[in-house]
Amino acid sequence: MCIHYFGPLYIKRTIFRKVRTETILKIYNTLVLPTFLYGSENWTLTALQRRRIEAAEMKLLRPLAGYTLHDHKTNDSVRRELQTECILNDVNEYRRNWLLHLQRMPLDRIPLKSYHYRLQGKRTIGRPKKRWREQL
Repeated sequence: MCIHYFGPLYIKRTIFRKVRTETILKIYNTLVLPTFLYGSENWTLTALQRRRIEAAEMKLLRPLAGYTLHDHKTNDSVRRELQTECILNDVNEYRRNWLLHLQRMPLDRIPLKSYHYRLQGKRTIGRPKKRWREQL
């Protein structure tokens, strides 16, 4: 037996050929998304990180729909066919929910204090770092 027979590519091909698309989407929605988005309400994402997250999502969804990169299907058309939403929409929804949760907190809670905290003193040279509240 060849070592490549049990490699990840073989497993991926086997799963996509023998398991129904609806079942894989249920696994994706119940296991992959919550694991991937754990703690995302506190992320500060740059444009590069957003592109990488979307690329990771499409790396799973594209073969699930039966397409390769050479088929030149847009991400939106693949999502529409599979009836899924962009993972970045979920990140934004998690952030909005966290902000609403912060607004309901009592004033003595540490997360609320850190949200309202303002740094004292001089800032460093260069462009300021992106803050969480600027991405809402």
